[in-house]
Amino acid sequence: MHTLIPVNEELLSPKQAGKLLGVSTRTLQRWDKQGLIKTVRTPKGRRRIPMSEVRRILKQMANDRRAVIYARVSSQKQDKDGNLERQVERLLRWAKENNYEVVKVFKDTASGINDKRKSFWKMMGFVKENHIPYVIVEFHDRLTRFGLEYVKALLKEYGAELITVESKMSKDKMHELVEDLITIITSFTARIYGVRSQKFKKVKEILEDEAPQNAPH
Repeated sequence: MHTLIPVNEELLSPKQAGKLLGVSTRTLQRWDKQGLIKTVRTPKGRRRIPMSEVRRILKQMANDRRAVIYARVSSQKQDKDGNLERQVERLLRWAKENNYEVVKVFKDTASGINDKRKSFWKMMGFVKENHIPYVIVEFHDRLTRFGLEYVKALLKEYGAELITVESKMSKDKMHELVEDLITIITSFTARIYGVRSQKFKKVKEILEDEAPQNAPH
């Protein structure tokens, strides 16, 4: 949304405004196209953001406590045992205690190394389309086992912040991590040697022997 240049108004470049608002210049460009921020053009056609607009959005951000919750467990057994629902309940309770307005809950039953989780991608799309400022998870690894910084960068691109409720990983979460690592090693070994090879069978046998047994879920 372009307006005339106001008299005596401090004008910021998209980079300067983005730094103050904690968003990327691409996000500002998208906001401009969607009419969410007022911008002006210099005689040379460069986009500038009035300081009054930056102040307005900062105030709006401070009052916007909307959030989505993302919960995940690795196996159907964990889901059937009620782990997923208990995780959601803990997150809802934490959000309420910390004055966040949870507008939607997303749940997956899949490994953290699976990059095709349906609810995960639905959540990312929902955050982007609805300009949700916060994503709440119990542990970082609930969101993804690997590539966390890429996910956080993408959320920042959408103007969202990742909030992690817990920092210490419990024994059952460590057990999950070991299972996921074993899955990765098994998958790579199968690709290298073939599932019918003796080398693959030997590696699989060793991994099964080393896997933690009877860990709590």
